[in-house]
Amino acid sequence: MHKKNLYRLASLSILIVLLIGTNLVVQATGQFAPARATALTINPAADAYVVQTSASTNYGSGTSLHVDNSPLTHSYLRFVVNGLNGATVQSALLRIYANSANTTGFSVQTVSNDTWGETSITYSNAPAAGSTIGAPKAFTAGTWVEVNVSSYVKAAGTFSFELTTTSSTNTNLASREDALHAPQLVLTISGGTGGSTPTPAPTGGGSGNILLIAGDICKHNFGSVDYTANCKKTGDVVRSVLATNPGTQVQTLGDNVNNDGGTSAYTAEYTDLYTPNWGSFLNVTHALMGNHDTYPPGGDAAYFSYFGSAAGPQPGGYYSYNIGSSWHVIVLNAQCSKAGGCGAASVQTTWLKNDLAANTRQCILAVWHQPRWTSGRHADDATYAPWWSLLYQYKADIVAGGHNHNYERFDQINPQEQAASDGIREFVVGTGGAPGDGYSYAAHPLDPNEVIRNQTPVYGVLKLTLSANSYTWNFLPAAGSTFSDKGTSTCH
Repeated sequence: MHKKNLYRLASLSILIVLLIGTNLVVQATGQFAPARATALTINPAADAYVVQTSASTNYGSGTSLHVDNSPLTHSYLRFVVNGLNGATVQSALLRIYANSANTTGFSVQTVSNDTWGETSITYSNAPAAGSTIGAPKAFTAGTWVEVNVSSYVKAAGTFSFELTTTSSTNTNLASREDALHAPQLVLTISGGTGGSTPTPAPTGGGSGNILLIAGDICKHNFGSVDYTANCKKTGDVVRSVLATNPGTQVQTLGDNVNNDGGTSAYTAEYTDLYTPNWGSFLNVTHALMGNHDTYPPGGDAAYFSYFGSAAGPQPGGYYSYNIGSSWHVIVLNAQCSKAGGCGAASVQTTWLKNDLAANTRQCILAVWHQPRWTSGRHADDATYAPWWSLLYQYKADIVAGGHNHNYERFDQINPQEQAASDGIREFVVGTGGAPGDGYSYAAHPLDPNEVIRNQTPVYGVLKLTLSANSYTWNFLPAAGSTFSDKGTSTCH
């Protein structure tokens, strides 16, 4: 048996003993399930409205949906529920934000098929409505309208809804293009594998073994410096890989938008900055929270609203998923106050321990925003030492982060930053488009066992090809950057 699996079996036995009397339930399979239900919020994969008097016109790109009985105006929403990993759906709630009031309400109906397109659906080609699920009562403007759809959404799958009304008052509802008020499908779930939460998964792609990673992505322009152009260039790199490798997935490394906090405009920056530059492949993206993602006046609410299920379950925002035939990816939230802490006894670290014990994949990749080891502008951060120690014990292969706006690669190292053949290789990939750090690298030597670091600002994306028992890394520079780095290594 592989030495990593032997270690996991031993560790699992210890964990079972330790967890007796706690609020966790040990299943007969030896995996852990939560003793209480948890919520999973999913945003639509597509939405649009149609109008009888403009029967051939598509209304799929606006920030609002509409329902009306004169002229007949109907709205359509499609949600993709996946990555439950065996969890049971106990209930489902459809939530729509009302921009205007309605004294009658609207009805929610099933739809005859799920093949309609957001940018192609019209009144003349819209699918037929099915059975009525529910009808909310009157509502006021600026409120969330909730409809119980548990009778329809019972497991993983694709679910389309049609909204209609008998009212002759045009009612304005927020669409998925409204990042702060995008419609939601809120599932109450329990059970499943891989720790205390189900695995979020992209709504498209996912069949390949290529993962593109980068953090510190978009920033507004200041003065004459065109920062926005940089994240468009790195987005172009991603799009070029997707064009030739359609199963590719994307993992952000935090600070998806990078302005300073406190301004009311910050909450709109995901749609203003991220959408036009990295939003075209949102359906194959896994998100990670960075410190800047917590800066809007509403905290991290805009981050969760924009990325939906790709951001992981609220409020913690940490989760895991599998890719390829042999890889397990763990996404941790280094914004410790938002995730119940990062210390050895924290809820998040306990979840990490359980997730590692339940994992059966040979190769492990973990990501969080602020790096444990770095020679960049932000120094080594011992806050995340408990995570590194746990990952090292379970023979993890890669840790990646951002925060510093540079690229760094380490050799395999142990928790003391010493060279170790069974150690973890760390990458810092804060090169997604935010301006390079104003930092004199020449005056700061590399960390122990650090192999490479760019000395001048570069922009690009790290391509990880995750094979059965090995991986290849290849830094893909964006237009205007020439820095590159590539290599291959085996899993432990």
